[in-house]
Amino acid sequence: MKPRFLSYTTRLLTKPFKVAIVGTGPGGFYTAHHLLNKSSPDVKLNIDFFEKLPTPYGLSRYGVAPDHPEVKNCEDHMINIMKDFGNSESRHKVRFLGNVEVGKDIALKELEGNYNSIVLAYGCTSADNKFSIPGADLPGVVPARQFVNWYNGHPDYYGENKYIPPPLDKVDTVSIIGNGNVALDVARILLADPREHWAKTDISVDAQQLLEKSTVKHVRIVARRGVLESAFSNKEIRELLELPAKFVP
Repeated sequence: MKPRFLSYTTRLLTKPFKVAIVGTGPGGFYTAHHLLNKSSPDVKLNIDFFEKLPTPYGLSRYGVAPDHPEVKNCEDHMINIMKDFGNSESRHKVRFLGNVEVGKDIALKELEGNYNSIVLAYGCTSADNKFSIPGADLPGVVPARQFVNWYNGHPDYYGENKYIPPPLDKVDTVSIIGNGNVALDVARILLADPREHWAKTDISVDAQQLLEKSTVKHVRIVARRGVLESAFSNKEIRELLELPAKFVP
């Protein structure tokens, strides 16, 4: 008769270790990558991705500027994970469950009862921060997150609750509050030639059409600190300086 602890250990090692990863952006996929490649040889992993959108990739798809395909290369790595571990022959198993919002379609408690471990990797999904200043709620004042999701074709900004972008075809000046990478992305979106620059990217059709009718001539970037304290990267400012636009300090 086998010692009880050996019998228990054998059952434990042959039973798959089930992991739920909530969110399918880079954080979720790289978590899966390290689990799959660094787990003990005698452990079988069953990893389920839960995503509230119908498609994966998170901010690498909906947060990166359309003219930065090199940043989106991580999607190829994510696709390989699904190809390598999404078939019945692999030791580890990976599944993608889209259109499933944890907390709405399925309770977190339910996941706790069906998985050995849960990783919350749903990222930046909180409400936009609003300025407590006069005029912050006026028409035409929009959070950068909404504008970025719109020009990247985020599913939440189309369909029944379609996002109404600012009237870029009726104004000549836009002010951007902040001077990080997203601020410079938005400035480049507004100033670059839509036909020569954006038509060859994966920018949303709605954004392309509105930018072609845009009357914006002046973009003001407003920041609380000086140039030396700016949060943007060298790459972002270099791309902005390469545009055929006049820069006035």
